[in-house]
Amino acid sequence: MKIDDNLETTDDGRVVCSHCGAELGKSVHEPLSAALRHESASTNAGPGIKADPALFTDRPIVLRQQFCPGCLVLLSTEVTPGDEPEYRKWTFA
Repeated sequence: MKIDDNLETTDDGRVVCSHCGAELGKSVHEPLSAALRHESASTNAGPGIKADPALFTDRPIVLRQQFCPGCLVLLSTEVTPGDEPEYRKWTFA
């Protein structure tokens, strides 16, 4: 079953990449548990985020991205306080 343009589930419930078939998660309860993760400065998110986050908050703000381990397609991006838990828990169940 297709979840979105990048993710689909197999008959046995695993989540795989729609482009290369790499396994991203053992189930829809943890669909991106095997994704590659990268964290960097929030200003790396592009031209829409130019200002220094310190002007607006005392918390560090970071850019977090998840990629397919097989073909490196970008699966998710979030700009979030760096002291929050790593990658929010996603579930499709």
